[in-house]
Amino acid sequence: MRRGHSALALLALILVLPACGQYAGVHDDFVEAGGDNGLEGDSDGTGTEGTDGTDASGGGTDSDGGGSEGDSGGGGGGGGNDNGNAGNGDTTGVTDSTITIGIHAPLTGAAPLKQESFESGKDLYWQYGNDGGPVEINGRTVTTVFADDQYRPSTARQVCQTMAEEQKAFALIGAGGTDQIQACAQYAASEDVPYLSTGVTQTGMGDLDTYFAASMTYRQQTPILADYIKNELGVTDASRVAAVVTNTPNFDDAVEGFTDAFGDVDVVRPDKNERGSSAAGNLCTGTVGNYDAVFVLTSPTFYLEMAAASGCRPQFVGVGVSMGLDQVASTGCSAASSTEGARFFNPTPAFADAGEYDPGFLAAVDAAGIEADDVTWMMWGQSKVLHQMLEKAGEDLDRGAFLDAVAGSSFSTGVFPDLNYKNGPFGATQVSVLRNVCDGGGHYETDYAFVSGF
Repeated sequence: MRRGHSALALLALILVLPACGQYAGVHDDFVEAGGDNGLEGDSDGTGTEGTDGTDASGGGTDSDGGGSEGDSGGGGGGGGNDNGNAGNGDTTGVTDSTITIGIHAPLTGAAPLKQESFESGKDLYWQYGNDGGPVEINGRTVTTVFADDQYRPSTARQVCQTMAEEQKAFALIGAGGTDQIQACAQYAASEDVPYLSTGVTQTGMGDLDTYFAASMTYRQQTPILADYIKNELGVTDASRVAAVVTNTPNFDDAVEGFTDAFGDVDVVRPDKNERGSSAAGNLCTGTVGNYDAVFVLTSPTFYLEMAAASGCRPQFVGVGVSMGLDQVASTGCSAASSTEGARFFNPTPAFADAGEYDPGFLAAVDAAGIEADDVTWMMWGQSKVLHQMLEKAGEDLDRGAFLDAVAGSSFSTGVFPDLNYKNGPFGATQVSVLRNVCDGGGHYETDYAFVSGF
């Protein structure tokens, strides 16, 4: 659905500001506010903690036990098709009255998120998603356990193991962080534990029989993004397009997808520890723009620093999950509206439009008496996906039955994109396009919801 906001169309490159320097406090203000400083998994193969975080997942960045970069090229792969697990009898986390689910996310470390958002969001759907009451699935209610993965792949593997083996979680959900999601997904596959996350890298994930992505991966989104830039922004000359993508192997498939679709664009791969202001000189010569569109796949903090230091105010576009958080929009707007008009693909429509796409969400928020945000909205959507998967598995629920029921099936929630796992774990074919609006302090609004191409 397109919404008309012509007065806030994309920023023209002729909009010039007097300086191209770093606006003070962008980095510190974002972190102090609980900002998602790198939720996209902006860590390289060394991991944030200075060790090989992806090796801690049991296979290294480019290994899934059977293939490597070959997994990054498409939406196929094992994905649980013909798992052969039905009736395996593993009912860990299932009783006559409850199902236990484990969730991990980076609340501390390099990518702190607001703890209260998860505290209120992790149970919102399960406790209030049934007309203000608890959701029941074949006579069972859902309880959750939660762990902070500290933005470290090795810690993610550890806490996922604890939730699955000690706290008896039936299935696991990754709420953010590419390298952490990869590490936990690989652990889960080694123990036949179902694992669900937003779509991130395809590297090391395509042959995992227990993994399902609940939104499009970066590799899947980048060809659509290339068409968006060409057909919606009117930029067809590859020499006028740049890609700024953090130098981690887990983002290589996204770069490959984008350059394959668009052509010989300029690619900048900053290290994860670089400040965003260092990339601004590549984008602008003083207040003159060197590019008409800039694809960004970095940590939000890097993006915000780069935008604030880019006096030419280029048109930013991108894919991912955390770039669509309102805190990113509001922080960018506070730095002389440096991010106004930016567009990012997102698994869900904007939080500002949540009531339009699922009135039950707002009713549940009212019933719970909480202050919701886009993290809460995202968790609501993931819970709805998992609900449908659990229903599909039937009353005689075990892990094998769940995996076989999901593989090859389709799901539609109206919050997350439609999913079809017929050809593997990367079953989404839709994105929503959010636009950064600086009116009222800064937030995202929905330009397009659930589109498959441009």
